[in-house]
Amino acid sequence: MNIHFAHPMYLWALLGLIIPLWMHFYHKKAAKVLYYSDLSWLETIHQEGKGLKQVQKFWLLLARLLSLFFLILGFANPLGPISFQRNAKSKLILYVDNSPAQVLVARKAFLAKSTSLPASPNGQAHLFFNDFESQDFEPKAWPQIREHWNQRGPGLEPIKASQIVTHSQQIAEENQQEPLLYWFSNFPKNKSLPSFPNKGTYVLQPFPAINSDNVFVDSVYLSNKFIRPNTSYELIVRLKNGGTQAANKRQISLYLNDFMMATQSVTLEPAESSELRFPFSLTKSGVYRAKLLSDDPVAFDNNFYFMLQSSAARKIYVVGNAQNLEKVFEKEEFFEFKSIQASEILPAHLPEDAFVCLVGVEDRTATDWKALNTWVSQGHSLAIIPNNSPNEAILQDLNRFLAGTGKQLAQTSTSELPVQQVSSRQSFFQEILAKKSLNNAAKLWTSKPLWEWNPGNEVLISWMNGKPFLEKLKVGQGTVFLFSSHVVAPQDGFNKHGLFLPVWHEMVLSSGMSPVLHQRISSQGIEIKASADFVYQSAEKSLLNWRKQGKNFIPEQNWLGKSWLCRIPQAMMQDLRSGANGFIEAQIGGKTLATLALNYPKEFSQLATYSKKELKEHYADQKQVSISQDVPTGLGEDNPRTSWALYCFSLALFFFLVEMALVLWNSRSSRTSSVNR
Repeated sequence: MNIHFAHPMYLWALLGLIIPLWMHFYHKKAAKVLYYSDLSWLETIHQEGKGLKQVQKFWLLLARLLSLFFLILGFANPLGPISFQRNAKSKLILYVDNSPAQVLVARKAFLAKSTSLPASPNGQAHLFFNDFESQDFEPKAWPQIREHWNQRGPGLEPIKASQIVTHSQQIAEENQQEPLLYWFSNFPKNKSLPSFPNKGTYVLQPFPAINSDNVFVDSVYLSNKFIRPNTSYELIVRLKNGGTQAANKRQISLYLNDFMMATQSVTLEPAESSELRFPFSLTKSGVYRAKLLSDDPVAFDNNFYFMLQSSAARKIYVVGNAQNLEKVFEKEEFFEFKSIQASEILPAHLPEDAFVCLVGVEDRTATDWKALNTWVSQGHSLAIIPNNSPNEAILQDLNRFLAGTGKQLAQTSTSELPVQQVSSRQSFFQEILAKKSLNNAAKLWTSKPLWEWNPGNEVLISWMNGKPFLEKLKVGQGTVFLFSSHVVAPQDGFNKHGLFLPVWHEMVLSSGMSPVLHQRISSQGIEIKASADFVYQSAEKSLLNWRKQGKNFIPEQNWLGKSWLCRIPQAMMQDLRSGANGFIEAQIGGKTLATLALNYPKEFSQLATYSKKELKEHYADQKQVSISQDVPTGLGEDNPRTSWALYCFSLALFFFLVEMALVLWNSRSSRTSSVNR
């Protein structure tokens, strides 16, 4: 029998029942001898049976104990089922979408929805949010569910609908039942609506829609890939209206180190995008704290934070015969050219920030290629130039190196071939061909291919037979520029062509680190790289602290060997005033190692949602799915309970009256006995 007590602390008073028991057994001690002066009086005393007297005392004790027992039980207020014949229902499962768009943008509606839940402590249900936890499998009483709901901060996990359905099914299976799921969400239109299995019951509870415009920063990039101090450039800002209404003349301002550089206005229809160009100039080297501020009515992502810095000198390391490559970079002060031996770089001493050019692929071992693949995958850039026609063993190593790209290198017996004319429609050549000095750069040249492969999506230059002359390949997070001829040889046609120098410059500059630095908040973690001279000592001495707006936070962190993988602290997410976005200083022992610019995931800025009518139309043929705005009373109660306090007090009064009747009866018996002496 499932009984709960509203005030269980009163049950401690049951220990007081020991007192009447002690008094009862105390009066049953051994009899004392009484002396009489004249025994003749004893002959007329009424002879009362001892057994009857003992029975009277037992019933008096029992009535007294039961009276006190039910009195204490009444104050504890037992709550029990109305009927013991009623079958138990399935445990209810609640999913609450706590995305930033709900918790921060529409917090009033988010909290108001929780007040519609039952307040009775009788019912229980399972509750989970976007960030799944082990406690999701434990049922909670309604007051506890309300408390968890009201105290919940934004969840930063961009969760899929299929994951929610699967998680609810796992909870139901744990309780050996079919899912009975109540789904609380705003159901944004940038996500597909969930698909539900035939088994189970699913009730969709949409939050009130947010009817407003919402202009947010989709992305930022620069007009030039290489930023020099005291030179004018443009910051290109791509904006999007993720709201449900048109944004009319919204003001967007660019700030560098809290100094306003420029302000522009934008007008956007719902789901429309546009670009604004902000002129700027960096007067000195170093890192600038930059932000874009808008007067958007939704106080959520009005500020976009990023770091801006002038480009550092680009390092070019050439392994093999450099020949004419040194002349390509010698006249530019922003290039640092170095010709090195293979033993200096492979495989143990790969550079952290350099463009590596491998001239010739002979004498490279499988270990060398494996080390290069790992290095490139981490975000670095490599150019590969064949020196001679490769043999089968070399091709096998190279194909293993390029296995993730889907490329298969093969020998070719083709003699010299002309290349096709390059196109300015390719972003790689737009700036190159726009220069007046290169008007004749599009003329053809001839070269001899040394190997060939199947063309892909980013072929920069092609032969006339359609095979790639130069292709840009993605390997992990990095880039490989693969040539099919010995382009640095003096007799090669490309070496003498007008595109030779600008193509090499563009390859090196485009593969450098972006001077615009920002990150989107992710529940998967944020990686913070340590400086080259940092030495990790211990988890205690190398503990990373985050400092934001004068407050210190300690994120959950793991040391990966060269960097920390950190997760946004719960305390920062719960701080609704400062939020989880903004500038954060990563410190150790009070020393700042890095400054981060964090922004909310842009998918949370999409405020357009499905209406109740659209939801009903979508699920019209699915009987297991219903849409409701109200939460039924008594939801989640297996068998509604009622207070039994009145019954307990009534029984306490009854046994008290029984006790009084027994006391009066005993008193009357005693008087009768004394008269009959």
